[in-house]
Amino acid sequence: MRFGYDRIANCGAEGKLSSEIQEAIMTFLTKTINLASENRGRGKAARLLLLAVFMLLSIAGAAGNAAAHAVLEKATPQANSRMDESPASVEIVFNERLDNGGARLVVLNEASRNVAKGKVEAMNEGKGIRVSLPKLGDGHYTVSYSVISADGHPISGAYVFTIGNPAPLPDASQLNPHQQVGHSHNHGGGGLNVDSFLLYAARILHYSGLLATAGLVLWSLMRFPSPIVRETHARSLGLAGKFALIATLAYVFFSLRDLGQGEPLSEWGRILTDTTIGKLYIAQLLLAAAAPLLPAIGVVPRLVWAAGALFAESWSGHAAAFDPIAYTVGLNFVHLLAAAAWGGGLLLLLAIWYKERPEAGRFALVFSKWALISFLALWVTGILSTLDFLPSLAYLQYTLWGKWLIAKAAISFLVAIAAFFIRRRLKKGELPRGSLLKADVGLLAAIAITVGVLTYQTPLPANQPLSFHKMGAEMHVTLRVTPNTPGDNQFNVKIWLPEQTGNGVPKTVQLRLLPMDKEGMGFIDVPLELYEDEEMDAFPDFTKTTYRSQGPYLPFAGQWKAQIRVTDSEDTERVVETTYRIY
Repeated sequence: MRFGYDRIANCGAEGKLSSEIQEAIMTFLTKTINLASENRGRGKAARLLLLAVFMLLSIAGAAGNAAAHAVLEKATPQANSRMDESPASVEIVFNERLDNGGARLVVLNEASRNVAKGKVEAMNEGKGIRVSLPKLGDGHYTVSYSVISADGHPISGAYVFTIGNPAPLPDASQLNPHQQVGHSHNHGGGGLNVDSFLLYAARILHYSGLLATAGLVLWSLMRFPSPIVRETHARSLGLAGKFALIATLAYVFFSLRDLGQGEPLSEWGRILTDTTIGKLYIAQLLLAAAAPLLPAIGVVPRLVWAAGALFAESWSGHAAAFDPIAYTVGLNFVHLLAAAAWGGGLLLLLAIWYKERPEAGRFALVFSKWALISFLALWVTGILSTLDFLPSLAYLQYTLWGKWLIAKAAISFLVAIAAFFIRRRLKKGELPRGSLLKADVGLLAAIAITVGVLTYQTPLPANQPLSFHKMGAEMHVTLRVTPNTPGDNQFNVKIWLPEQTGNGVPKTVQLRLLPMDKEGMGFIDVPLELYEDEEMDAFPDFTKTTYRSQGPYLPFAGQWKAQIRVTDSEDTERVVETTYRIY
């Protein structure tokens, strides 16, 4: 009789009753009722037997009810499917009616943002839910659902579908200029030595010369400048143009030397002619060669020069690695334009202040208005660019780029304080103090230094392939994920079970991935297939079984939990978990 009870309990855990188990239940119940009838005069024994019958019926009922939970029958688009065009909606259908309230259905893009803005609607006589989608571009999309079945049980899950042929998402390797020219040297993380110091110094000087020259060109648009302002502006522009030429020559030389480490000199020519970054270097050299001629040409050609120089710098930065490229490069261009207007105007104000103080006061009234506009544009475009580069502001703590950006923001805050005191004196009809102007120029130089450093750092931390291994007395597990970046990855799972457990081969193996940063998200199931592994990693008295999968089951950056569930031949389930972050 004990054998029959164990089989019934195990069956209840599986959520179904086989005909063999049902026959065992009926046999047990018949014998129990007969015994109760024979012992009718013995009240206590009869009550115990009837209690046993009641418990058995409860077990059978629980086993039967376990199969009543709603089960996902159909998903449109299908899990792990690849589509040529955007679907009009996402539909999830179950085998039974759902509770009217509490249904949740979201569709996340590769930036883990919900793109399904429509209302979740019931469908298929209450057995399914639907949400409309806008037209989606190429990419990997994650569907996450959470519903309550009619019997009150919560059900959740997630899966991925793909539209078109999405390009890999930007990561640290794609932002590395060495990778862009086909090399594998370090990028800004090897510590400070003579070579890196010269490279950073050249970048800082180039950036300073670009902003000063382009900014002074913008101030050529002044209406009716006084003779003193016109003369000071022309002389300052000439000096800035010569400085920009020398600084750009140094910048391109040291950049090429850095990119061509260990390569023959002919590699410099290949970089300049065959790579995007090299062609941008050529454009910057040509523009720099024309910079000393700017005072001798008209306003319109000057503005064309400034636009070309700022655009070349915008395209050569990290913004060119992110999508949509028109948006990111456009933000960078406006950011540089605002920085040039503020920096060039500040340098011109200081030069006029040294030449004639009253004239400096009059120019300061004009400059303060445009400086405020420029400063606001700098903050807005800087914040938007940062949000586009990073999945969240928490990423600022993970890289040197983030720390230098925080330093730049702090310096900008000091600039705002200095500007406040300058404007207050101007409103009183007083000249700005020389100490305030010098402090403002010093802060401008500090910003140029921080930008020269952070533009050669990567905004995103470098991802490393995941290699997780856990030993145990009853099971060993290995999980490898390569390259372990958002998007397509190779997944390898190895399981070692004791040979005395059946034949050491698992009955089932599941790999499930959960995005921990997204509250309410379900697990994404990775479909595994058996394969023959040739690595020499055997353990005595254990049998190894290997599985693999390829696909976009890590569709976006964030903190992830990998869960491996293994059921052996005796139906014992073991669960191993690990958490890690991809950037």
